[in-house]
Amino acid sequence: MTMMKVLKNKKGITLVELMVGLLLLSIIVAAAGSTIAPMLKVYSKANEIAEWNTLLDNLANQMVSDLSEMTVPIEDQPGAGAGPWSDNITFTAGFRTITYAVSKDNPLWDDGMLERNGILVLPEDFYKRKIVSFILNDAGNHGEIAYMLTVRIEPSDGEGATISRDYAVRPLVLNQD
Repeated sequence: MTMMKVLKNKKGITLVELMVGLLLLSIIVAAAGSTIAPMLKVYSKANEIAEWNTLLDNLANQMVSDLSEMTVPIEDQPGAGAGPWSDNITFTAGFRTITYAVSKDNPLWDDGMLERNGILVLPEDFYKRKIVSFILNDAGNHGEIAYMLTVRIEPSDGEGATISRDYAVRPLVLNQD
């Protein structure tokens, strides 16, 4: 009698029910995946832009700090000509000479590798994807001389956004009046 009771108990799932359940699960997973994928792409792009902004701020702050310590106006520096200056600037800050230069004709990269006194400012891998440049112009107003520094990071392939910062710099030499 117990054997007959076991055979009449049909509390399992059939193969058809299992297949329908897997089909519904796969539809739900596909819908979730198609929603999450674009969000991950936006998140990674926003993360990359935040990283660029941090690097650019640090780089520009270093350049502004160095230029602020300038003890001889750029016009009086050896080899200085009329502005605007870009890609290469050498100036005296206290007892040291500082040179910022964007290297050209590098065997690995065309251009856009910023150096400070011959040492790369950012890690080498950064320059595989990005170009760094700067421009230093006279920005004097009301008889006071100052300089306008523009620092820029842009993608080396031309795809994507360019990020730049503008700073007005008043060197120490101008405060000695």
